[in-house]
Amino acid sequence: MTRWRWLAAAAVVALVLVLALGFRRDPRDVRSGTVGRPAPAFELARLDGGGTLAFRDLAGQAVVVNFFASWCRPCKEEHPVLLRAWERYRTSGVVIVGILYQDDEAAGLDFMRRLGGTWPTVRDEGGRTALAYGVFGIPETFFIGTDGIIAGRHVGPLDDAVLTAAIEAIRPKAPR
Repeated sequence: MTRWRWLAAAAVVALVLVLALGFRRDPRDVRSGTVGRPAPAFELARLDGGGTLAFRDLAGQAVVVNFFASWCRPCKEEHPVLLRAWERYRTSGVVIVGILYQDDEAAGLDFMRRLGGTWPTVRDEGGRTALAYGVFGIPETFFIGTDGIIAGRHVGPLDDAVLTAAIEAIRPKAPR
């Protein structure tokens, strides 16, 4: 009987240790196998009912893909940062694409209407696009160069400095 108690105690200690180490890890440190590879293609329904948006339609542009949800507090916190970037870069070959993740379509549409933002916003019905991108948690943002290669990824809410630096690294440069 004591043997089983020792085994049970050892199992509990092992589980606590694994969980403690896992929770100490910063999600931004989790490497993504998608960085440096071609961005997964998608064709998703627009939230506003205006048909679909396909990744192929964005060819030649720098693309910022932002996975978000209306229930996500950090998504609300980063939204003004996305708004400022959209206003600054939308006429210079950079497009932001919002992808609604694990959320109700009506709630996502309401989120965008309340907080503003005219960039293309689509819904990831079934989560296949998030899975293809290797989304760890939201908000999560991918930076795709004009060559269609994922140049970077950010987990968590963006700030102005991080978003600006990432866009400057991927956006089309004016000819000299």
